[in-house]
Amino acid sequence: MTNNGIHIANSIREQRIKAKLSQSAVAQALDTPLRTYQGWEKEFTSSIQNLLKICSFFDVPIETFVAPSYRTTDSQEDSAAHCNPLPGFKIKIFRMAMEGAENEEIFTWFSKIYPEKAAAITDRDQFIENCFLDIYHCKPELLQNYHFHREKEKEHAIAKRFSLPPEQIIVVHSGHIAHEVIREMIIAPFGAQWIVKWATEKPGLRIGISNGFTIARILDGVQRGCIENMVLFPLNFTSTQVDFPISSTALISSFLYRFAGYGVTTDTVNEEQVYSSMLLADAAFLGIGTFSTEGLYERMIRSVLGHSVVADMRTQGVIGDFNYHLFDASGNEVVFPEVVADVGNFDQKALVKSIGLEQLKQKADRGGRIVIAGTGEHKTDSIAVALKNGYANHLITDESIADQLLRT
Repeated sequence: MTNNGIHIANSIREQRIKAKLSQSAVAQALDTPLRTYQGWEKEFTSSIQNLLKICSFFDVPIETFVAPSYRTTDSQEDSAAHCNPLPGFKIKIFRMAMEGAENEEIFTWFSKIYPEKAAAITDRDQFIENCFLDIYHCKPELLQNYHFHREKEKEHAIAKRFSLPPEQIIVVHSGHIAHEVIREMIIAPFGAQWIVKWATEKPGLRIGISNGFTIARILDGVQRGCIENMVLFPLNFTSTQVDFPISSTALISSFLYRFAGYGVTTDTVNEEQVYSSMLLADAAFLGIGTFSTEGLYERMIRSVLGHSVVADMRTQGVIGDFNYHLFDASGNEVVFPEVVADVGNFDQKALVKSIGLEQLKQKADRGGRIVIAGTGEHKTDSIAVALKNGYANHLITDESIADQLLRT
């Protein structure tokens, strides 16, 4: 056993006791099996992503869980570890990425400066992404020091193309940045600004939340104390433990914990309540999926239902999904009842139950704000289909998608 793993486990337990929560309550909020969480309180040997998820839930920095002896390295850059627990090379890697460097250039630099550390790394892309995530969670002021403007001309051009008001489109200038995880961090504050604005204008605002890292970062950007009297509800839920790393229910649990005392609530615990909440909703924030490359949803379907189902989906022309519902290049829903069914279709059993495409379209047609938030050129076709067919009427993205949308 590692001493650091035991230290982290003890620290997690201390935070839970301090919050006066049971192990079961925390496991449920983290969308993690109880036995897995209980193991984390004995010795933490899980991934950095799970530790960051714990940090987010308890609203504490990652150094809360890391033993002081593990916060330093033998490099001069890290000599001030007590005031800056992040190694200097992570800050350098982040700054290189912000200037447009890609992974090959970044890792070449790292290998020259830290050859022994570089030789021990088996997944270069994951190592670099973890550096970005450590900056995001442990030293967010570095990201905040960069100011990204909106591309107004592109916003107006996209709005015209999809017959939407230009104020419902946000395109953030970040086309020179190669890393999608950073572009997610850059566009997220604009989504948070919309939430704060709408909640200020209408007390009791009801917002539906979907899955995804971009949605998680948008919620991160809503500062405690900025809003009150808001109701959140999930747009989907699954019948399996195999799910997206950040589910809508886990995001809402974390947000409610952080906003305790401000009247931010959720009254949805079952399918009927989710359905009724959508009827009353003012807005919904969703990521969007694509089947142009293998994604989390595809892997979930394959692991539970098998390869043949995924192959059949591709044969029937599935190009993407919106809130788990599958569609083809024309925007027609491709029905796989064993995979996904509408919330409200109480007799249908499926891997996923979610608010359907027609429900989203009806809400958008009646003035509800249905927001797509996402980056990455591979999502362009899915976003274009969703906007063209009226499944969404707001968009937050960056130049990587905007330029492609304007070429379609």
